[in-house]
Amino acid sequence: MDYKKKLQQRLYVAYAEVAIGILLIAGAFIFKLDNYFFSSFGLCLAIVGAARVRKHRLITRDEETIRKQMIIETDERNLAIADKARSICFILYFLGSGIAVIVLSILGMHQEAAWVSYPMMLMLAVYFIAYWVMQKRI
Repeated sequence: MDYKKKLQQRLYVAYAEVAIGILLIAGAFIFKLDNYFFSSFGLCLAIVGAARVRKHRLITRDEETIRKQMIIETDERNLAIADKARSICFILYFLGSGIAVIVLSILGMHQEAAWVSYPMMLMLAVYFIAYWVMQKRI
């Protein structure tokens, strides 16, 4: 895929993030929800989307900046660092969640332990499915 096309797709995703964030905030106020999750999540999503739009604008100023960014994103060292960071994050998430499930179970908070374990199981299932799909593709 052409790198400029990839950047354009990222811009569309960033615009979608901003729009969804604004819709969540507006929906929380229109429907007078007592739960602040939607307005907080909407605000965070809108801010992240706006930051990505800004980053896209800075990258696409001129051809030289685009070329430098493409080199940064395709550099094998940077890809290896990002892969290692994702791996460490995955391991720490599972260790922390596992410890939380054990502690909550010991404290008799079985329902909370179950709610902590559900995202772990979902993430693990998604990981194995993605691993299986990538194994078939490569």
